[in-house]
Amino acid sequence: MLKKFPGQEAWTPERIRQLRGKRTQEQFATLIRVPKNTVWRWEAGYSRPDAERARRLAALAKREKFLRDWRLAGSAVLLGDIEEGSKILAKQFKLRMPRSRNA
Repeated sequence: MLKKFPGQEAWTPERIRQLRGKRTQEQFATLIRVPKNTVWRWEAGYSRPDAERARRLAALAKREKFLRDWRLAGSAVLLGDIEEGSKILAKQFKLRMPRSRNA
């Protein structure tokens, strides 16, 4: 069982990936001064940031105005798995496409 530090539960694998955004794991690791493999382990759920790394993540989140409790707005739909999401989008697209009269 992984030992938890105060405030550490906020840094889930998903939240770390969201904070990393479009940066590579290597770029993100350099930014918060950890090895690239550490970022991979956090995102894969094999380990969690210790107290010092959690502070670095929090500082980066604050600098970048990362919204901790963000929610989707409007008509957006959050899709988890890319393959399943592709199937859902294809089905929705087919339902909305008008059928041609020649078909």
